[in-house]
Amino acid sequence: MKKLIYTALLLLAATSCNKWFEVEPKGGGTSGSKVFDNEASFRDYMNSIYAGLRTDDLYGSNLTLGGVEFLSQTFRPYAGAEGWTKMDFSDPAAREIAAKAYTKLYAAIYQCNDILELFAAKGDVLFVAGSREMMVAEAEALRAFLHFELLRLYSPAYAVDNTVSNILWIDGTKSAGVQMTTAQLTDKVISELAAAATQLSRYDPIVTGVSYDDTTLIGTEPASRVWKLNYYACRAAEARALMSKNSPESYGEAYKLLDKIITEGGYGFVRTVSGTDYSFSAEYIFALPSSDKGFCALSEELFDPAKKGVTLSAQLDVNDLNADDRRRNWFDSDNTMRTKFAPTSKLDKWNTVPGIPVIKIGEVYLMAAEAAAKSNQLATGILRFNDFAEARNSESLKLPETATAAQLETAVDLQYRYEFMGEGVRFHYCKRLNQTVTAYDGSQIAEVGKKSLPIVK
Repeated sequence: MKKLIYTALLLLAATSCNKWFEVEPKGGGTSGSKVFDNEASFRDYMNSIYAGLRTDDLYGSNLTLGGVEFLSQTFRPYAGAEGWTKMDFSDPAAREIAAKAYTKLYAAIYQCNDILELFAAKGDVLFVAGSREMMVAEAEALRAFLHFELLRLYSPAYAVDNTVSNILWIDGTKSAGVQMTTAQLTDKVISELAAAATQLSRYDPIVTGVSYDDTTLIGTEPASRVWKLNYYACRAAEARALMSKNSPESYGEAYKLLDKIITEGGYGFVRTVSGTDYSFSAEYIFALPSSDKGFCALSEELFDPAKKGVTLSAQLDVNDLNADDRRRNWFDSDNTMRTKFAPTSKLDKWNTVPGIPVIKIGEVYLMAAEAAAKSNQLATGILRFNDFAEARNSESLKLPETATAAQLETAVDLQYRYEFMGEGVRFHYCKRLNQTVTAYDGSQIAEVGKKSLPIVK
């Protein structure tokens, strides 16, 4: 059944998600499996994995607004961040970011493996029918998703060199890992995500509409599945991996998945800022609950003239957006995007900080437009892009039916500059396509597809 459009932003119960341990990638901790004797303990553990992903070293800053977003040249960097922003990954600050992200992404993978082993070992624990199956599939999907994140950050783009063997596939707590090439690991990620999605299609409340339990922990009822790697997020992640292969066949397979999300997911765009926050959380397919201050505090730290004083790059111009485009609200008089992650929500009955967007419906539409065009379905790609432009109240951006593939690519590229400001998405797009990027100071950064964070031992 179609997923309902949820406009209520649900909160993660931080008291339950932060009480578990932190571990290193290859051990160094124990799950204390003797306490896993009920379903709530498994849900607690699952929540703790996501809580780890929202830290500043990962999606709470360095992989999004406070780090990777600088690589897409959205901002003029503050003093000391120039080397990182221009993709000099030998810079000490870059090496520190790289080391922490690498360790913590593998730590999260370890936790996924740990909970999967606990599910296998604790077969006698009673679960609400379907809940165990959902969480097992979700943990498997999240493990694959995190491996692909490592691949996107620490290896050259697939289209540039798919023979590099930088990232280990690890699927056990005692495993030393399997060294794979980019090509092999990408195929592994795709197959794992596809298998997990098949299971999630049967058991995920976001698909079935049936809640497992609405009285305890987050992530077991349809509306709260946005905070977990749900069925539709799994399909979008699979499409990302397929598109990285840069072949007409893989683009065609990706389009099928993206079309499924668009036609069956029930997602919609924010057409007015009334009743929502400025980060448009109603458009999230997969997000991480922010900490108590989270992106709000980070945004203030970055954009307050009395603090970091970061401003938007000259490449971004509010006049590129239609007068009625809701994204214009992100720009302020100080030439920042401070309002996007404003300190208070505009949601009725809530006073919350914005979540951390990981996958949004806008990316699905833009990927679908690109994937269709690159799999010999140009007319469909134009249609998907025009649907996106209309949803953004920017009908003047719509392309004519006679538009060329190059014109569509230019239009999509422009939207990547605006749609994901502060989210770290555009860098991965530029890297996948091996673009030459104009830096914040007007210089050219060539061969972006070859850029990869150092694996610091």
